[in-house]
Parts: sequence; structure tokens; C-alpha cells
Amino acid sequence: MNDAPAPATTALPTCSCGHDRYHHTVNAELKYGGGGWLRLFTGVSAQPREGTFRCRECGEAFETTADPTVLQQFRRYPYIDREAGTR
Repeated sequence: MNDAPAPATTALPTCSCGHDRYHHTVNAELKYGGGGWLRLFTGVSAQPREGTFRCRECGEAFETTADPTVLQQFRRYPYIDREAGTR
């Protein structure tokens, strides 16, 4: 038997409607640096510097992040791979 405690899951920030960054009514507003814009204009998918998540229902911006792991998921938005191997 494995008596190890279950890993703690951290709750994602939500808007007042209760939607997190992965909900279909939430938009990711991405900000790019100068090199990122150059890549986008030439057709290359660039890594954003910062992302703000805003709910379209209530209009609330509830999360801003510069975490590279989160930004990598939304780099090709809306094709989000939430966890490796899941869809």
C-alpha cells in the first residue's frame, strides 16, 4: 500500500462568473516584445512576454501572468494543450 499523501492541486484564479483561464468564454490577451512582433509578422509563432485573461461574460480581467509554462500553452491560442497527453 502507498500511504503517500495525494499531491496538492492549486486552484486557478477565476472571474466573478467562476471561469478559469481554460474556459471557452475567457480570452487570452497576449503581449509581445519587439522580436515577438517581428516573428508574428513573418508568420512564425512567437512566445508572448505576458498574458492577461479576461472573461467575455463579466468583462473582468482576473489573471495576469508572465509564467513561461502558462504562456507556452497559449502561444498558439486557441489550440491549448492543458496537460501533456490530454485534449
